[in-house]
Amino acid sequence: MTTINSETVEIKFAIAEAAADLYVEGDNHFNIKDAAQKVGITPAEVFNYFPNKQAILQFYYTTIVFRYRLMIDEIEHFDSYTIGEKLSNFAYTTFDILDEKEAFVERTFKSLILCSYAKTDFEKEVETLMVDFLEDDNNLSVSSTTILNHYFYAFLRRQYLELIRFRLSDTSEGHELTMQLTDKLTNFLQELLYNRVLDQGFELGKFIYTNKETFIQQIPGVRELLSKIEIR
Repeated sequence: MTTINSETVEIKFAIAEAAADLYVEGDNHFNIKDAAQKVGITPAEVFNYFPNKQAILQFYYTTIVFRYRLMIDEIEHFDSYTIGEKLSNFAYTTFDILDEKEAFVERTFKSLILCSYAKTDFEKEVETLMVDFLEDDNNLSVSSTTILNHYFYAFLRRQYLELIRFRLSDTSEGHELTMQLTDKLTNFLQELLYNRVLDQGFELGKFIYTNKETFIQQIPGVRELLSKIEIR
């Protein structure tokens, strides 16, 4: 998992949290000087941690994943969770964290994250977390591991972002529709990744091919079929 320098993250988070509050209070604007004052450092020191204002605001989102990693260290038997349970736990927990700065998230999530010209650190951390979840899972079917590549992890990351976008527009009581959508999506992913039907199909094909001479004599049409199939 990602190594986190807790002292540095703590300072950066304090700056980002102060900036997020000031951004809302200032009608979508904030001053470096004011953010530094709230944290108890000089404006010049802020630039030791961030290159610009946008980086400060984006870091608020990045810390969501850092905070979650610290939380799962306290969850008993988290390693025994299924992939669906891990993904849904991540989604539900981070939804609660986002609610802490609801006004800020509503104003900035689309512009800072969804419509960013480059992949943000927040997105990179989400993707890395997904990789950690799946690489540590011993329940994956053999066939499913063939799809575990950069594109699949990017897909998972994007679906998570779309869940956040959906939740921001979800007017159902207690965000019930978002909860149901999250459950259905994580259950589907678990079925996809744990399903061993293709594994069994491969084993069946391998068995038939290994014993082809016997089956050729017993089953009409098998000789013609096997002559067209090469199993390595």
